Amino acid sequence: MPSLEEDLALLVAAVDACRGRVDVDVLGQAENVIDRVDRRLSLSRNTTVIALIGATGSGKSSLFNALTRTALAEPGISRPMTQHAMAVTFGDTDTSALLEWLGIQRHYSLVSRDLDSVVLLDLVDNDSVSPGHKQEVDRLLDVVDEFFWVVDPQKYADALLHERYIQRLTSHTEVMAFVLNQIDRLPPEQVNEIHQDLVRLLKDDGVDDPTVFEVSALTGQGIGAVRHHMSEVASSKHSMVRRREADILVQAKALADQVGTEPAGALGKNHLATIANACMEVVGAKQIGEAVLAGVTRRGRVATGWPWLSWITHFRVDPLKRLHLDQFRSSGSHDDEPDLLRSSAVVHPVARARIDTAIRAVGDDARARLPHQWRTVLDALIKEQAASLPTAIDQAVVTTDLGIDEGHGWWTGVRVLQWVVFAITVIGLGWLAVDLVLRAFFQVPSVPMLKLGVLPLPTWLVIIGAFIGLVIASVSRMAVVMGAKATATKAVSHLRRAMEKVASDKVITPINSELQRHDTAQDLLRQVLS
Repeated sequence: MPSLEEDLALLVAAVDACRGRVDVDVLGQAENVIDRVDRRLSLSRNTTVIALIGATGSGKSSLFNALTRTALAEPGISRPMTQHAMAVTFGDTDTSALLEWLGIQRHYSLVSRDLDSVVLLDLVDNDSVSPGHKQEVDRLLDVVDEFFWVVDPQKYADALLHERYIQRLTSHTEVMAFVLNQIDRLPPEQVNEIHQDLVRLLKDDGVDDPTVFEVSALTGQGIGAVRHHMSEVASSKHSMVRRREADILVQAKALADQVGTEPAGALGKNHLATIANACMEVVGAKQIGEAVLAGVTRRGRVATGWPWLSWITHFRVDPLKRLHLDQFRSSGSHDDEPDLLRSSAVVHPVARARIDTAIRAVGDDARARLPHQWRTVLDALIKEQAASLPTAIDQAVVTTDLGIDEGHGWWTGVRVLQWVVFAITVIGLGWLAVDLVLRAFFQVPSVPMLKLGVLPLPTWLVIIGAFIGLVIASVSRMAVVMGAKATATKAVSHLRRAMEKVASDKVITPINSELQRHDTAQDLLRQVLS
């Protein structure tokens, strides 16, 4: 029983994994079996339901009477065929709920020690011309625990029996037996001949080791052997489990045929790189890197340049502002409203086509080992994710911290130094200007000046200030360019990680989830079938 319940749970999980991805009829049949097994497990687990199934004239009702030692079933001599299924419960077990589920209206209870907890059914004739009778036989065949096929010497080879029933139920051979009835009408040697021929036909059907009883409901010959077999079946209590295990196996095989035997696998780093590379091309990563290099270089020169000349740089267009990259700093001031912002990086139509090609290539690898219907689901998923990819890419660009403001702390120190040097230069120039005005316009004697060598101190202040300022600007210029290159490299690296996350979230992870779903279903079914 634990094994049955485990297999049932596995089949339930497999059906959930396959839902919407396999043939609806196959899935529906599996769901019906799950419902039947679950319902049967809730009803009289210790009771075994055995059905007598036979064609018109096979003596099925007479056999039913002989096995129950009653005259409850009307034999064919009284009426042409069984009109409604009938049941007899042996023992005092309450089987009312079970019989209600079986849909049996006529039922009786008998005291019998050897057949305790057995419910014996006399089904309608399986070769009846009435469609309702065929449906009734098929319905009960789906729910009973054990089958006893009743055949007679004239119709044991009937194609309807073998093709419609036996061959369809070869997976249930452990819960079926065959009763060759009416042997009293034949000499012993002919009975043995028919027995051998019946066994041959059953093996051809796929029943490797059939259990065949030779009986005569009229004389009682062989009835004891059949009752003994029924007693063993009931005491072992295996039929109900084996029947349901067989049902589950049949459905697991049907689903496995839909799912296939080859694992779908998973997309890897190469596929992630393919999508990420296409995303980088779409957003113009090279252009953004160049803009960061030019923009940081410009800002560095303004911050560290010689104040007498650096103001000119302010008139040059800032590439970071042109691409709106200046709005997205480490402060994350706009992270709360990403939908209000868009990158203005130019995207060439060829780049858009490149990402479509990349998604198509990755999709081809993903669907390569999937069955047809699963591919259809995956194609729809890829199409849906691809449609949302451009927006995700754009949002990643405008919300990614490119690290533009990082690593430039030294600019402040240089700026302070430059302004100190600039102040010294201005003091020197002011000193010289005051001296010139006093002497030229006011005829006032020169302001006393300290001389260093041949030049007065103010002149040295101007010369030294200008020289130091230009030297600092030159050295800083080289450092700014080196730092800008590092910042641009880092910005592209940050952008790359952002594009990899977009590729993973929007393409790789959803596809891998679907592939994993397939492989999970495959593994679940493999466990059931192992």
